[in-house]
Amino acid sequence: MLAALQGVVFFPLDCEKGEGPAIAERYGIRGYPTYIAMNGKGDVTDRWIGYEGADLWSASVLAAQADPRTLVDKMAAFEIEPTLPLALSLANSASTASDFRAAVDYYQIATELDPASAKDYQTQILSNMIYGLEGGAFTMDEVVAMAGPVMASDDTTVDEKLELAMLMKYMAGKSGQMDQAVPFIKTAYEASADVTDETALKYRNYLAVDYILLVEQDPDKALGVYRSRFPEGWTEDPEKLNEFAWWCFENNINLEEAQAMAMKGIELAENDAERANIMDTAAEICNALGNCDEAVALMQTAVELDPQREYFQEQLVRFQKAVEEKGQG
Repeated sequence: MLAALQGVVFFPLDCEKGEGPAIAERYGIRGYPTYIAMNGKGDVTDRWIGYEGADLWSASVLAAQADPRTLVDKMAAFEIEPTLPLALSLANSASTASDFRAAVDYYQIATELDPASAKDYQTQILSNMIYGLEGGAFTMDEVVAMAGPVMASDDTTVDEKLELAMLMKYMAGKSGQMDQAVPFIKTAYEASADVTDETALKYRNYLAVDYILLVEQDPDKALGVYRSRFPEGWTEDPEKLNEFAWWCFENNINLEEAQAMAMKGIELAENDAERANIMDTAAEICNALGNCDEAVALMQTAVELDPQREYFQEQLVRFQKAVEEKGQG
């Protein structure tokens, strides 16, 4: 790390205070930590996001020092002669700027230029596709097509399979296509049957409920296992009550009890913001049960309690439309 710091002026900045927000907007900073390398004129020469240990961070700094050309100049040079250092630099830059499609393209070129490191680039490609899925840069089908061979590969460790399954479960849930995650959950859970590593066991236990629910298709058993994870006294904790109720709603399980738990959470909530948030959960459950009028009433109160949350206002409109549609049908 000392070698990487030679000739570097390191200037940390809190992008949430003082001039930070304006600087973050100027340079398109979307997450922390983000590192931006500049020359003496203030031109950006490299940028990357995330910290994955001193060795990788130092390698990034040394790579930035090795080629002090601006990003604009690097892109022009890449068009003339694609090289591995340029592909990696531009891939990192594109990912940092949330241009995930471009990042994937650069990493794919890097794979062609350096096939010996294909696994590392494959991981980066998949990560960028997953991030890009949320913004519409990729479809779930494209992500699955990329992730499938990674999950099936003998080069993918059990830990990596478990991490990939959790990522796929998250993204499938966000896209409303949970069925797409089932093969990944099944493969990772069954491949990890004999793990003893603490981290791997943690990941496997996390996936256990999903395996029971989606692969074994035993909702009662899944509910029991999920309930057992909560600490003693959780039924008097509004946050835990809301968490339980929301899980039931997301999985369309045990909705009547979930509604009762959410209503209890509303009573126990310690402030208006928390109460409004649990009301949103209760409204979703009411709507799912066909109690559209009650859902509207709950969201009206939620909006009154937390009028700054635009999401609650959108929810209110949504449930009001559901009442209208129910009356028409």
